[in-house]
Amino acid sequence: GMIVGGYAIGASRGIIYLRAEYRWLLPKLEGAIQQYREMGWLGEKIEAKQPFDFDIRIQLGAGAYVCGEETALLESMEGKRGEPRNKPPFPTSFGYMDKPTVINNVETLANVALIFNIGPEEYKKLGSEDSTGPRLFSISGDINRPGIYEITQPITLEELICDKAGGVRDGKEIRAVLLGGAAGKFVAPDQLDVLLTAEGTRDADLSLGSGAVVVFDEDVDMKFVLHGLGHFFAHESCGKCYPCQLGTQRQAEILDRNLRGQALPGDIERLEDVIATMTDSSLCGLGQTAGSAIGSAIKICPEYFGLEEVSHG
Repeated sequence: GMIVGGYAIGASRGIIYLRAEYRWLLPKLEGAIQQYREMGWLGEKIEAKQPFDFDIRIQLGAGAYVCGEETALLESMEGKRGEPRNKPPFPTSFGYMDKPTVINNVETLANVALIFNIGPEEYKKLGSEDSTGPRLFSISGDINRPGIYEITQPITLEELICDKAGGVRDGKEIRAVLLGGAAGKFVAPDQLDVLLTAEGTRDADLSLGSGAVVVFDEDVDMKFVLHGLGHFFAHESCGKCYPCQLGTQRQAEILDRNLRGQALPGDIERLEDVIATMTDSSLCGLGQTAGSAIGSAIKICPEYFGLEEVSHG
């Protein structure tokens, strides 16, 4: 997929950015790249309609969540602190080393290769009308068959959990499902009929995000889960912009009190205010979504998720 992209836009170099936590993948990636060089599909004078030069190298990151944001990734690749850049200019004009750069995730590039293998018409038969192609979902938590599932036709969240992943362990009830990863939103047990497509989740005010699904059963203390999410974003914030730097800290502090059973009058309102500020004014997607899961927990049912509503007492 990357070679096709390089040919299409006239690039001569491709870079795979590998986060430090996934270093175990490095030998596999290096082996695949070397195999392509030996096949004559990487290097100089690659055989195409018009021979072109294109090679791929791997760049290791240092393990920062914020480097999932494209401009922070570019900063990291250039050996700088992983912080988002102001936009514009956009990477397609001034990217890596100030050269025009196109950034895509692995799943997108893999789909490029799939389209070339099976053809666009067959590809459009997969997925839905507005979400063509297959979709990968990683599902974990209190389920019988955790793993990564490739979905080629639209299914509901309930079907993914019950049919594909074997349902909740020990026959227990679902307390909540986190859809879209840490930056996603919680789904209540009575919302599991949401269709896992871009349009289906959009209509339900949700997002597919990274395709991560975490299932929590009836025994899980959601106060502890929310506390963990709050501290994750406080730790991963790069600190470049104040709404995210301070907002994630205040969010974590409120959730700390909530976990200890020491919520103060007005904590719900403070949390909602912090989340709104981060969402509206943070520089990048990390801060803009740092409160998404927490905010959805409040919206669905505050007492159900352990956020004590003491402000009106």
